[in-house]
Amino acid sequence: MTSSSPKTRKSSTKSKAKRGSKSKKAAEIKAVQRLSKTPPPFRNKVVDKKVLKNLVAWAFKHHGTAATAAMADNLKDLGFRYATQAAVSISVDDLKVPEAKQDLLGQAEELITATEECYRLGEITEVERHTKVIDTWTETNERLVDAVKKNFNQNDPLNSVWMMANSGARGNMSQVRQLVGMRGLMANPQGEIIDLPIRTNFREGLTVTEYVISSYGARKGLVDTALRTADSGYLTRRLVDVAQDVIVREEDCGTTRSILISAEDGKFGNRLVGRLTSEQVVNADQEVLAERDTPIDPQLSKKFEQSNLQGVRVRSPLTCEATRSVCRKCYGWALAHNQLVDLGEAVGIVAAQSIGEPGTQLTMRTFHTGGVSTAETGVVRSTLSGKVEFGSKARVRGYRTPHGVEAQQAEVDFNLSIVPTSGSKPQKIDIPIGSLLFVDNGQNIDIDVTVAQIASGTVQKSVEKATKDVICDLAGQVRYETIIQPREVTDRQGNITLKAQRLGRLWVLAGDVYNLPPNALPVVSGNVSVKEGQVLAEASQASEFGGEVRLRDSIGDSREVQIVTTSMILNDFKLLEESTHSGEIWHLEAQDNTRYRLNTIPGSKIGNNEVIAELSDDRFKTETGGLIKYAPGLTIKKARSAKNGYEVSKGGTLLWIPQETHEINKDISLLMIKDRQWIEAGTEVVKDIFSQTAGIVTVTQKNDILREIIVRSGTFKLCKESKALDRFEGDGQIVNPGETIAKGIKTDSMVMVQSVETPEGKGLLLRSVEEFTIPDQAQLPELKHVKQPKGPSLGIKASQRLAYKDGELIKSVEGVELLKTQLMLETFDTTPQMTVDVEVIHDLNSKGDRLKLVILESILVRRDTTSDSSHGSTHTELQIENAQVVSAGDVVATTQILCKQEGVVQLPDAVDGDPVRRLIVERDEDTITIDSKGTTLLKVGQRVVDGDFVSKDQSIDACGEIENIDGKKVKLRLGRPYMVSPDSVLHVRDGDLVQRGDGLALLVFERQKTGDIVQGLPRIEELLEARRPRDSAILCKKSGTVDIKKGDDDDSVVVSIIEDNDVISEYPILLGRNVMVRNSQQVIAGEFLTDGPVNPHELLECFFTDLRDKKPLMDAAQEAIAKLQHRMVSEVQNVYKSQGVAIDDKHIEVIVRQMTSKVRIEDAGDTTFLPGELIELRQVEDTNQAISITGGAPSEFTPVLLGITKASLNTDSFISAASFQETTRVLTEAAIEGKSDWLRGLKENVIIGRLIPAGTGFSGFVEELNAEAGPHPDILAEDPAGYRRIQNLRPDYTVDMPSSPVAKNTAVLDDPSDEDLEATRSRHGIDPTTSNFAAFARPTGDDELSAEDQMPDPAALEGLQEEGLLSDE
Repeated sequence: MTSSSPKTRKSSTKSKAKRGSKSKKAAEIKAVQRLSKTPPPFRNKVVDKKVLKNLVAWAFKHHGTAATAAMADNLKDLGFRYATQAAVSISVDDLKVPEAKQDLLGQAEELITATEECYRLGEITEVERHTKVIDTWTETNERLVDAVKKNFNQNDPLNSVWMMANSGARGNMSQVRQLVGMRGLMANPQGEIIDLPIRTNFREGLTVTEYVISSYGARKGLVDTALRTADSGYLTRRLVDVAQDVIVREEDCGTTRSILISAEDGKFGNRLVGRLTSEQVVNADQEVLAERDTPIDPQLSKKFEQSNLQGVRVRSPLTCEATRSVCRKCYGWALAHNQLVDLGEAVGIVAAQSIGEPGTQLTMRTFHTGGVSTAETGVVRSTLSGKVEFGSKARVRGYRTPHGVEAQQAEVDFNLSIVPTSGSKPQKIDIPIGSLLFVDNGQNIDIDVTVAQIASGTVQKSVEKATKDVICDLAGQVRYETIIQPREVTDRQGNITLKAQRLGRLWVLAGDVYNLPPNALPVVSGNVSVKEGQVLAEASQASEFGGEVRLRDSIGDSREVQIVTTSMILNDFKLLEESTHSGEIWHLEAQDNTRYRLNTIPGSKIGNNEVIAELSDDRFKTETGGLIKYAPGLTIKKARSAKNGYEVSKGGTLLWIPQETHEINKDISLLMIKDRQWIEAGTEVVKDIFSQTAGIVTVTQKNDILREIIVRSGTFKLCKESKALDRFEGDGQIVNPGETIAKGIKTDSMVMVQSVETPEGKGLLLRSVEEFTIPDQAQLPELKHVKQPKGPSLGIKASQRLAYKDGELIKSVEGVELLKTQLMLETFDTTPQMTVDVEVIHDLNSKGDRLKLVILESILVRRDTTSDSSHGSTHTELQIENAQVVSAGDVVATTQILCKQEGVVQLPDAVDGDPVRRLIVERDEDTITIDSKGTTLLKVGQRVVDGDFVSKDQSIDACGEIENIDGKKVKLRLGRPYMVSPDSVLHVRDGDLVQRGDGLALLVFERQKTGDIVQGLPRIEELLEARRPRDSAILCKKSGTVDIKKGDDDDSVVVSIIEDNDVISEYPILLGRNVMVRNSQQVIAGEFLTDGPVNPHELLECFFTDLRDKKPLMDAAQEAIAKLQHRMVSEVQNVYKSQGVAIDDKHIEVIVRQMTSKVRIEDAGDTTFLPGELIELRQVEDTNQAISITGGAPSEFTPVLLGITKASLNTDSFISAASFQETTRVLTEAAIEGKSDWLRGLKENVIIGRLIPAGTGFSGFVEELNAEAGPHPDILAEDPAGYRRIQNLRPDYTVDMPSSPVAKNTAVLDDPSDEDLEATRSRHGIDPTTSNFAAFARPTGDDELSAEDQMPDPAALEGLQEEGLLSDE
């Protein structure tokens, strides 16, 4: 750019538009000229994202915003210009696959083939194979990424794809890897890694299988993003709510407390920048590097690093003692402009947004990885050939790596030397504790051999027990190696499991295994040769009770044989079928023409005590509802439930008094008769409802709704005799015929007499009583029985059941049936599940149908099928014919299992009392014969694997057991070894026969706890909500020395902590938890005894209980909180760091400060607090100090940790809490407790429409209030520190503090509303005519006070002086 001379500019007479553009250009030129005053240091290198970032930061710091913006603009133009000229774009040709890829894949394939071979030979377990495969592919992928980088760097450094990814403009290495390397391993929907990697990349194209495997992860990614946005937004809202009232309100709180920031690997990074030192910082030579309250900039931070300082004490929002806010010095720099934060800055909201905003970048998934990856440990190789020598302190133990390699693990720190044969300088290697050694002491090794794997740090990873099944690949017989040493373990439920104690092999020796049906017995003995088609085992099916045989048609591959064991015919009942519109109805008709309706249909099944038929009888049917009474003599059986009615045990008479009841439930206006009126039959009582009988009406109504109308039928007689009326008052009495009940009233029949009051007058209602006679016994049909000697018996009983109990009122308009006569089935000696079949038979004598009840025994006979090859070929024969009568125990069918191929039969090892369920035939194809070329090195019974030697120069190419050695001929029975690890659960015993696909064992192995590592957002939420995790780690409550003992049962452990005063606390640790401490180790309170997630509440409790015995209550609480705060800040930071998100510590500290600011009162002492109340720690501290001056008892408390939601709901401001959650509850509680809201935060003020007390709305302190004067509570705000100048709510007045030193004690009204003015007037005796308080207020704007008004009222001044609110002057 060139700058034009001033002369040219003056003489220019172009248009305004041109002038405008020129002035803009001039401004830019000026900015650039300014920039050139302090030119940036000359950097001759590639400018990528990082360098660009630093450049902009430098410009911003030295030249301010405008110049930086201009520079960025120019850089942008420059970039675009050259990108256009260079034609940076992306095309398929840019995706160059490195040539090394094929070699790398080939090497991986070879390694995996070797691993599979080791697994086939039983050298490694299934778990070790899986881990090795996954680790091989992971490593290959990493090496391929390096090859991609190398390829681009050497052959095409200006490749568009490479430039974009490398400069940080777009994309990253992981994406480039998928474009030109390989996609690598994918996870399945359960999160487990599939051990089939995607070997191709997008340039080469994916196969269909690879595409489908890829799409699991893709879907997961999309769903994840969608959920994350919502979760992240909600997190931000909660954070804003908890911290919205944190505002910088003070210059310096003057605290002496601070936090220590330690160097990580000698570096502080950016962790100190923007903080203020809390004390003098000196180096090792006692030279002062910084005084207290020095802001630390990057240069000072570097200076601290160069002085090798291990830690620096700085001020922090966590330790700030400003009331309900943070002071400038504790907060430090505002990161927007790297200057000390301004008063009135809303740092709480900035903190909330800083933590919430990156939420969307965090992942939500929980990852599961198979096995333990070994990426974090460094492998050391030999740099020369020579002899290995361990140091004198060396202590090692045998160890098997997750890949199944035998190695040694260092139990102490020591050093190892490789002494060369040539006598040159030996190679020395430091071996820290926990490292793995792949060489032995004294072993001679070559150059470039893996010597050791160095453990990185002593981080104890939390591990979990996982299991994997070992499935059998071939049928055969199981044999253990003796080394396994299986032992039986009985658990608490008494179940016995077999566990392997040592690492060893389980063999399955080949053979054809036959499964025998449940009741089959072998007919051959062991070690006998059998031919094809020979019978191996035979099973027979017999009848249990005997009877007449019925053969059914075949169903599928089986045939049903039914045997009639018991039958019964209802001889004197004809069976009739009747068709109705609702279907077929069956009736039984007796000789006297009484009919029973059948409750079941022929062809169905019924059980014991079920009703077969019911008498169709109108004798016991009534016309309407009414009242039922049992006459003396009629008795019923007691029943458990009245659902099926009441069974009559002795007959008698049933009395029935009819009564018609209409349920109405309509408006009363529809009633067409009067209450207690006499009506005739057919009268319309309510619109469209007519009475069926004549009688007296009773109307029931409630709230103008007609409930019911009752018509009591009978004859009504007017009667004036009070004696008679009293006698029949209420429910009435039953009177026998011929009895005189009142003067001139005599009964003709049995009636029920009731006294009633009608509109005509009082009288007696004579209600007719109907009598029903019930016989003692119901009539039973004649039966014809056929029964087997051992079989169950059948019978029928008749029962009479009354539907209603004595005195019951049946509300009905239609009639009801009072008595039912039922025929019921009775079975004896049957099993509960036995049912009875209902059948129809034709009676030839009477040419009618009869009902037959039969009990059948059903036997299912399998036909010959080849469907299940494990049974061998079967041959089934029926031994009976249709209609044959068989006795109990007779054989119905036999099934023979035939041999499929010739061979030698072997029976499994007999277990006491257990029947033989399988047998095995060893065929010719299950063995091989080897001709030995020299002296045989093997013995009979020895097990060999592929590669073992038969003789000196001859090896075997199969696995198995040597069966026979005949001279030079060696006979080998083929087999397959499976490696099982210690503590594996064995599902089979030595000698068992197994089919292909059976489970042999359950491998129990430890893997890094990854399934439970909740990452990303859910973890942040868990921390900030202070959730109590499931299965949290057991923490040490008091400091002391560890002592570990075995528990009551084998698996549990008890950890005892012996404290300094010899008090012992015991912690029982259940099975499945890993102990994280060693015997005699010194532990401190809050240290982990087992692995697992930490419960923050428990941790705080541990810290506090431990410190409480050693320090005063307040100090203990502050120190415990500080320890927890430090831990929480670093936990939150770890989650963000793991995802590559940088957040300044101070933001997290502001939030954590809010979470830990409260304590729970345990004992109030002489204070006004209540036990269980949550109070700010500062408030409790002040109150306790005040109480202790007066000699009262201070309050006792425990610190609490509140999650952000809980903290938001527990703020001082109820308006803020109500606007967050549970509005009704918060407002109700606030109203009941009469709370005041002091409107300190931003939210409360926004809600009620005031200016927010931040930024320019922040009222700075004009004057310190003198605390010594005792101000009146009505006038002085509750919190003197927060209000030096109070804003008046009334629009026409502002209340100003007099700023002269004289008026130090003058106070102001918080809100001089009319009531307040009135109260103060009356209290000080001020004249009511005084329109305003000159002593307190002056009007705003231009309207001046009159001289009279400006004179303070003498009475008012006097009153205020008395109360100490005005000085005497």
